[in-house]
Amino acid sequence: MLFALPLALVVLGRSVQADAGGWPVTRAERTNYAETSHYEDVIEFIEALQRKGAPISVSYIGAAKSGKRMPLVIAARPMVASPAEARRTGKPIIYIQANIHAGEVEGKEASLMILRRLSQAPAGGILDRAILLFDPIYNIDGNEMFGPQARNRPEQNGPELVGHRESGEGFDLNRDGIKAESLEFRAVLANIWNTWDPDVMMDLHTTDGTRHGYELTYAPPLNPNTSPGIMAFTRDEMLPRIRAQIRRQFGQELFDYGDAERRDKQQVWATFEEHGRYMTNYAGLRNRIGILSEATTYISFKDRVGATDYFVTACLDYLLKNSRRVMELTRGTDALVSSWGSDPSKVPELGVQFAMASRGAEDALLEPAPPVGGSRPEGRPTKIDRVKMPIYDRFAVTKRARVPSCYFIPASETRLVELLRRHGVVVERLREAASIKGERFTFSDVKVGGRAFQGHRLTSVTGSFSSGSESVLAGSYVVRMNQPLGILIFNLLEPESSDGVVTWGFYSVPPSVGSSSPVVKGFGAFDAVTERVP
Repeated sequence: MLFALPLALVVLGRSVQADAGGWPVTRAERTNYAETSHYEDVIEFIEALQRKGAPISVSYIGAAKSGKRMPLVIAARPMVASPAEARRTGKPIIYIQANIHAGEVEGKEASLMILRRLSQAPAGGILDRAILLFDPIYNIDGNEMFGPQARNRPEQNGPELVGHRESGEGFDLNRDGIKAESLEFRAVLANIWNTWDPDVMMDLHTTDGTRHGYELTYAPPLNPNTSPGIMAFTRDEMLPRIRAQIRRQFGQELFDYGDAERRDKQQVWATFEEHGRYMTNYAGLRNRIGILSEATTYISFKDRVGATDYFVTACLDYLLKNSRRVMELTRGTDALVSSWGSDPSKVPELGVQFAMASRGAEDALLEPAPPVGGSRPEGRPTKIDRVKMPIYDRFAVTKRARVPSCYFIPASETRLVELLRRHGVVVERLREAASIKGERFTFSDVKVGGRAFQGHRLTSVTGSFSSGSESVLAGSYVVRMNQPLGILIFNLLEPESSDGVVTWGFYSVPPSVGSSSPVVKGFGAFDAVTERVP
């Protein structure tokens, strides 16, 4: 009976619990963190915020394989009616996504709680100074594949039932940043990256590796082609200062994301790969600030939510205290990259191959290895040691290539062109033949993976460029580099790129030793009429 449920809001036959002030509470909160939110809980929570008058609007940007729609919550005061209006405000646009790996559930709960708290804050707060976008349940189908935590996330400390890592299509959605095959990432590209064009993105996870002494680990974009200014601001300034702030405020230790491993015959702390397939690295290739959050797997579910909340909130505070610099870095890099196409001789060569590098040796907090024949205790480690070791938190360029003024693509490469346009790249078509000074790549070695990864046998190549006059047929496609996504274009189209279209097999004819790339690099102007591909 309704009168017997003073702390529930009942809507269309469903109910969501509310606190004494009438604000909704998450499933995690109302079960004392014994459970995590289902898809319906997330939607009901968002709708309850709207009924309470929160300064939010909601759109649905796509659908998972199951047909369940992906919610995007826009939070701002005053509200903006469109991405174009958001950009005109001059405020930074910050995108927060959670639950991309659906067994890692604390980001989902923390993002809802942060959204509620910001909605309750008086005027003058974060929502008055930024446009926030929340995607709290990125992997909807994975979230709904509930199973025992001991099976779906065996190292994780609760809750008892959690979702599945992969999407309904079987994709690891945090490996889809280049190939863009999943329904979820295609929706995010179309309706977030290519429309709202956020200045910052945050991706919320739980780690599942080394047992260490940190509540949460973090990472900036790792690809060295990321703007040096964005890299310095994120990696060298913001994240270390937030680490110190959270230690002072909450007594919690944070550190750079990584695992303890053996490298060069010694123990080191090493981060993950620099590839653009990872979402925070992808943000860097788009000239944007990317921030990875990884709560620690063995601390309790409640503590993981708390650590994620503290970290995200501290990041928001720092970003807004430096909002002018954030905008100068992101939009300034757009302008700089767009200028490259007019004079490639002034463009620095960019990296195509990379190696992990160390910033030096520091103390890292690690759980001692168990004795021979012993096992690690469940939950928090009973002992933590300070171990001095090299910290491999970045990458160095080991091979570079010239940045052209444009790339020419044969008319037959429609699948490749479709991928470029999906990423938001401007593509034109030649209405007549053109002649240009160019470079064509010849493959001298081709290695194809023996096992499929995310449905592809990954390919790596080496070879060399030859220069000369290139004749390009009418109907061919041209991708000019005088556009903001020039660094991403380079990463995609360079044949030796560590994570580009060759890697994922997007050429209509696979590379072979002695064959030439179908894509030609152009340098300088050319006289031919083009039309933009709509």
